[in-house]
Amino acid sequence: MAKFIMVVGTSSNCGKTVTVAGLCRILANRGYKVAPFKSQNMSLNSRVSKEEGEIAVAQYIQSLAAKTEPSIHFNPVLLKPKGNFISQVIVHGKPYRDMDYNEYRKNKDFFLKKIKESLEYLDRNYDYVVMEGAGSCCEINLLEDDIANLRVLEMVGGDAILVADIDRGGVFASLYGTVSLLPEKWRKLIKGFVINKFRGNLDVLKKGLEKIEELTGIPVLGVIPYREDFVFPEEDSQVIQEKRVFGNLRSPVEVNVIRFSKIANFTDINPLSNDTLIRLIDFQEDITGDILILPGTRCSTLEAKLIKEYGMDRKIREFVERGGIVIGICGGFQILGKMLIDRNFSEGDVGTIEGIGLFNMETIFGNEKAIKNSYGILEIEEERFEVSGYELHEGITVSQEKPLIKVIKGFGNNGEGFDGAIKVIEVGRGKRGYILGTYFHGIFENYKFRNFIVNLVRRRKGLKPITEDNYKDTLESSFEKIAKVIEENVDLSRILPVNNIIKE
Repeated sequence: MAKFIMVVGTSSNCGKTVTVAGLCRILANRGYKVAPFKSQNMSLNSRVSKEEGEIAVAQYIQSLAAKTEPSIHFNPVLLKPKGNFISQVIVHGKPYRDMDYNEYRKNKDFFLKKIKESLEYLDRNYDYVVMEGAGSCCEINLLEDDIANLRVLEMVGGDAILVADIDRGGVFASLYGTVSLLPEKWRKLIKGFVINKFRGNLDVLKKGLEKIEELTGIPVLGVIPYREDFVFPEEDSQVIQEKRVFGNLRSPVEVNVIRFSKIANFTDINPLSNDTLIRLIDFQEDITGDILILPGTRCSTLEAKLIKEYGMDRKIREFVERGGIVIGICGGFQILGKMLIDRNFSEGDVGTIEGIGLFNMETIFGNEKAIKNSYGILEIEEERFEVSGYELHEGITVSQEKPLIKVIKGFGNNGEGFDGAIKVIEVGRGKRGYILGTYFHGIFENYKFRNFIVNLVRRRKGLKPITEDNYKDTLESSFEKIAKVIEENVDLSRILPVNNIIKE
């Protein structure tokens, strides 16, 4: 039987996801078989599990930290917002149906049953399950229908850690208020506090730590210092919407990413962050970079409408004519075509609409969703790369263009063995413009292809090419850093009785 530990928070973005990843890595390093878990996640950023089901990207990344294959049982219920208070509900990796909040909460018992099935699977197959709560664990207006926090821990028994973000201010009030408002049966599950993102001298907190323990009877297990050197893909679109410029700020290669209104799977751009400066641009802004990415989106037809309304389509065409590199991923790829045909309004209220027209292709919506771990051979100029990725798309694309990838495993454009499209345009003086599109999310995780694209720009600027897989090494290093920081600053003995024992 597994031991269950839950990390809950006083708010969103307080550090739950990273803390779970750190605990997973600590346990994995000690030889335990460990699984991350989040009963219900709401995110437009998802990955494909080993069973070819859809799970939130956070649980996928946490599975890497845990050194285990990602499973649908790590995130049995995933909500993907579609707008107008409607979400696509994913259950055990597959689309269940679109529901509004009232319908969803009325079906709470059904979802709890599915969650319980996953917990029973994890209990049979793992030594430890490190669970992540959602948002605040004490939204008193939602507690009756909350199936993402302490109600789930109560189902299996276990201990909870309450994490609070001191960088936001009001940390002690947040801890005290959260504990005070929780029902007594759930309050008893919290075995310790962790204060996250602290800057400065720990002595300043001493009186506060003593007082919060006195008031609540719950010990402070530790204070985690603020760190900026963790590379951890964000799952919350709110975080990415607040950013303007990130990545390697000293890089001579600038990547622009159109900030779609329904941006999805924006973690696709993370592997570029080590070697390029990344700038998010709005529809009305100019393209200032060397590479332009049209990312994934929950609603391709809406983004196509906005691109045309703000004149971004003209700017993209001019960018290519100057020798720019344009890359469309999933929904961004669809928008690069001539037509997006949505007769039944399955994408939203826009319906059928013209695309930018850089590719001679049409995409038809209304088909069953493709959920695949995919693999193929990518060809560009004289280069051939073995590439893997994952597909999560509704839409069949019929293209007259040269395909980008020969699909060995996966769905691709229309299930006929090819994915994406590529067009190379001679713009004069030996310079070329490139237009690439693919359904393969995670395409930039293939470092040889990623380096090829970055080096197209570096060569133009007379710079030495890059050859290493910097992102993979950085991500793995981050897992170890997170684990080390937690071990050094948090007393884990109350929740991990095996704190100093290495499993043989």
